[in-house]
Amino acid sequence: MIIFPYSTALTLAKPPVVTYITVFLCVLVFSFQLTSTITESLMYYPASWNPFTMITASVAHGGWTHLIGNLIFFLAFAPALEILIGSTVRYIALMLFISIVVGVSYSISTFIGSSEPLPSLGLSGIVMGMIGLSAFMMPQARIKVFWWYIIFWKTFYVPAWILAIAYIGLDSWEMFTSNDFAGINVVAHVTGGIAGYVFGLIWLKERKEEVREELEAEIEEMKLQKKHGKSASMSYRRRNEIEQEKILKESQREYDHFMGKVYKAVTTHRDSEAVLMLLERYDYLQTAAIKFEEIFDYIQKWGASRTQLCVGRLIIEMLNEERRYGRALFFIEKCQQISPQFILADLSQTVYYARLAIETDKLEVARNLISDPEKRYGKQVNIALCKEMLAHLELA
Repeated sequence: MIIFPYSTALTLAKPPVVTYITVFLCVLVFSFQLTSTITESLMYYPASWNPFTMITASVAHGGWTHLIGNLIFFLAFAPALEILIGSTVRYIALMLFISIVVGVSYSISTFIGSSEPLPSLGLSGIVMGMIGLSAFMMPQARIKVFWWYIIFWKTFYVPAWILAIAYIGLDSWEMFTSNDFAGINVVAHVTGGIAGYVFGLIWLKERKEEVREELEAEIEEMKLQKKHGKSASMSYRRRNEIEQEKILKESQREYDHFMGKVYKAVTTHRDSEAVLMLLERYDYLQTAAIKFEEIFDYIQKWGASRTQLCVGRLIIEMLNEERRYGRALFFIEKCQQISPQFILADLSQTVYYARLAIETDKLEVARNLISDPEKRYGKQVNIALCKEMLAHLELA
């Protein structure tokens, strides 16, 4: 039975040049190995601790099967990772880092006697590093896997994180439980996988966040294609449905990301910054009140805040301009639930809404609006009328 991954189910934005150069270099070096005695000088001898041969050993191979097997696995993970990393320098640094970690780890294992001090060569350490990094950078990306048994075969998709656990986990198990590795440098496999993940954890955390939304959208796109087939094979109506679904999901993802930034500002008591972000995004003159009502309800999930009160004042002003007084009173009541001392943006409307509240039997709302008028409003409201209304409320 044969099982191996051979491609990442993602559309690459541009050619992974360094990956292709690495593949070409491995093939070129192996062609020289076949016609010369260069292999011995490229191999890594663990007792040497030579960083140069730690690197050269990665592009040398012991046979066609060794070469082809490594390159198939390499091409399953590396192209997408190169594009996600987005920097040629960092991508090359990644491969050099893995090569050095693998070499040093192998030398340590032979020094302490846990591995036989045989010379090592092959791209497998870097390949396992790519698998480890995929578990960090794109854990949910689906990898195309080929399965073959005698006369049966099948292709299917497996999330990158599952493959990472499977391959690195199996090699780790073998490393700790077996005494005969059949000439395979299992130490290089395990430490390479760990090195790839650690490289991402230390140096690529910000980059992972930068590409997170784009990667999620791409993964979702590939899921849709797998479920419904390529666009060319679908009906015109179904293509439009999928396109609309993509647009809605992208819009929701972008909105959630924006509200995430507002959330950070609100929960760290930077309410002025939060309100400013909202007003910069939603033009007061061009945005319907219902949109701000949605924002008010969204923010409400985070608990009481000055940001929610500011949005509430804005909604009340907009509803007042639209002469939707009953709806405005509804939001006055909601704001008073956050802060009983809530004050309208337009103080001249205070008495009007207090009267409306009394007429609709919302006596507590009216009382909250006009209580202690001299201290709260000064001369900006009719103090005598407020006191008269308060006296009426006391008798009610």
